[in-house]
Amino acid sequence: MLCKKHITILLFTLFTFSTNINYLAQNNEIDDYIPFEEASLNTHPILTIKTTLHLVYRSKADPQNITLDSINFIKQQYTWVNNAYKNMKPPTLLPKNGESYYVPDSRIRFRLDTIICHYDSVAWDRIYYGVVMNGGAPWRIDSIDLEKNLIGVHGKRESILRSKGDSIVIGGSSGNDGIYHTKSFYSDNKNTYILLKEPLSVDIVDGNVTYFTKIDKNCHKDNWVNLTNSDKNSIHIFYTGSTADKPAFGCGPSPYFLNVSRVLFNGGYATAQLTAHELGHCLGLRHTNVPQFNDLPPSDKFGWIKCNKVNTSNNIMGYNLCRNYLSPKQIGYIHKRFSTNPSLIRITANGEYDDDKNISVWKNETWDKAMLVSGDIIVRTGKTLTIKSTVSMADNSKIYIEKRAKLIIDGAEITNNHGGKWGGIIICKSYLRKNKKPCWKKNYGIIEVINNGSLKNTIDSN
Repeated sequence: MLCKKHITILLFTLFTFSTNINYLAQNNEIDDYIPFEEASLNTHPILTIKTTLHLVYRSKADPQNITLDSINFIKQQYTWVNNAYKNMKPPTLLPKNGESYYVPDSRIRFRLDTIICHYDSVAWDRIYYGVVMNGGAPWRIDSIDLEKNLIGVHGKRESILRSKGDSIVIGGSSGNDGIYHTKSFYSDNKNTYILLKEPLSVDIVDGNVTYFTKIDKNCHKDNWVNLTNSDKNSIHIFYTGSTADKPAFGCGPSPYFLNVSRVLFNGGYATAQLTAHELGHCLGLRHTNVPQFNDLPPSDKFGWIKCNKVNTSNNIMGYNLCRNYLSPKQIGYIHKRFSTNPSLIRITANGEYDDDKNISVWKNETWDKAMLVSGDIIVRTGKTLTIKSTVSMADNSKIYIEKRAKLIIDGAEITNNHGGKWGGIIICKSYLRKNKKPCWKKNYGIIEVINNGSLKNTIDSN
């Protein structure tokens, strides 16, 4: 890590999450998490997901990537990605039941916190041609004919040689080590014979033969492991390159990292579309050619084609030229996952306390869904709040129970899942007079914990 820059601008976007587990159950359980337009921000808050951008250079002399001088390019990338998800369009293809409904704003935002630069040719090179040293290779040399410039190896290898190009590598020999191009090859019952273009030097029968193959590290976790020490506190976006003759490509195989290649040589808007798609994979969405939820069309044609009303959707997880829609259940699932999975909650910035996001309970309420709370919870005078699902509080946030108010923790856990502590429960006269108790004990607020409810990770707890 050779350079670092912190970004303080909040950048917006929206994405979704899903897995293969229990298809029918998913469709039923995520409905409560869909942020329809009329849903309150208290019960359906905006998720802010932290990201770290890694600029991986081939070398100092030849970076073959955008640089920190391209900060405006980076901001534009996030703007394009975020606009696609914040201002989504209606679907071009309808689900099987023909219902046409969508969520205009997923209430999910991505924040770019840090840009880190790396000068590392191995980390930069995601697709390249390398020597095969496994899967039966290298092959032992059984014979050498200098007059015919022919080399024999043990076993029938014709099919592999045909599929792996026109080059072989000799190693471990007494004088023939090097790269050779093949003219032809044939096999008998035991061996394969390879006629070479470049002359062999000696007829000493020793050494081994192997071949080149394309090595695709696009989806590998090595950059995440080597460059971040497998950090799980944000989504790490790697801008890399490739020496292979291939257009821009990407992969988002994990909630914690994704790769986008050849940014310098790809169109800016095309890169943003690609990044949006790969972020969707990071959050668990599959391609739409096989529908993940029952509010997606039964089929979706792939092939970088225009969206239409016949066979090609405008879904971000499709292979289309629009990428400006996610279904309500795609959106709802990410809200569910990032509200219930402690490992994923840590990726969000919702644990940063913000008193502008306080929740005041002005009427009797029951919370049946898991919640992320970035401010204080204030149960107002004489009101009752019943919590029946996990509530993850922000660092140092508190729950205030005003006079004659009641908090019922019914089988739920109130905790901090962001790696910090929350401030616990305060019984007070009012939020404005939070340091004073009611004058009469009979007016004290009540905390009732039933059905194995619990409080965890408070400042006073061990």
